[in-house]
Amino acid sequence: MRHKKIYLLLAMIGATSAWTVANENQVKASSKSPVYRLYNPNSGEHFYTTNFYEGNSLKNVGWLDEGIGWQAANSGAPVYRLYNPNVKGGDHYYTLSNYEAQSLVKAGWRWDNGAKPVFYSAGTVNLYVAYNPNTKSGAHNYTTNFFEQNSLLKVGWKYGATAWKTMPSDSLPGTPAGWTIDRPMDIENYSTQTYAYKQCTWWVYNRAKEFGINYGLYMGNGKDWQNQSGYQVTSTPQLHSAVSYKAGQDGADPTYGHVAFVEKIRPDGSILISQSGTGYNTLFSYQVLSKEQASRLRYVIGK
Repeated sequence: MRHKKIYLLLAMIGATSAWTVANENQVKASSKSPVYRLYNPNSGEHFYTTNFYEGNSLKNVGWLDEGIGWQAANSGAPVYRLYNPNVKGGDHYYTLSNYEAQSLVKAGWRWDNGAKPVFYSAGTVNLYVAYNPNTKSGAHNYTTNFFEQNSLLKVGWKYGATAWKTMPSDSLPGTPAGWTIDRPMDIENYSTQTYAYKQCTWWVYNRAKEFGINYGLYMGNGKDWQNQSGYQVTSTPQLHSAVSYKAGQDGADPTYGHVAFVEKIRPDGSILISQSGTGYNTLFSYQVLSKEQASRLRYVIGK
């Protein structure tokens, strides 16, 4: 549809305005609901819904289940869904702007969900939208995964922007009993410039930066960090350093090894580490290593 670009730009303006109002009013969600993400291999469209039965009905007619897309707030600034019947395969669009939604309806789109909100914008997590100018159906992608967003922009998708806010998808683990950390994590701002989201290298690179400690953008796999030139490496645990495992060492990946971040060291020689890359459904985890376990590893001191 020839007005799609205009509508998308309106959406960004409307989304920014709507979120500003919501933020100023300190909109908070009382609870959250999982958003089911489905994919139509025949049209290339993604579909997002909090309705489990709606998701199941689509799977029954050939849509592919891509799991949970994000956690939507159950209150906040309303997000609307519209449907374009005038393109082959149809197309859905989501927007915070009621004005934009009404403009699309006047241009031939249809209200979906009886013109009622399908989600609400509230929370601390950015949800990004990208636009594919080379297709009609499935022209917009919505994700909280910054790595996915950047990957689309690199292959020609346009207008990368924050569409609205969502709730945290992962339950952040508490520190083990009796342990503390020196600084909380600001994970929303973690970069995926060269290290993939939820990989061990992504975690250590970003966690270290929160302490003003820098590692290179191309340190290799976890096992490689201890062999990088220009860094001091020791077998004595160092606070806020990267701890590098050889391939297969103490349960590390047999090919890539592992790297973690030293959060705390106790006088008895035991250490607390934080780490990612232990399973895609886990954002990060803590682990306590005994003095004996810690002494077997190599510690890479950042700059």
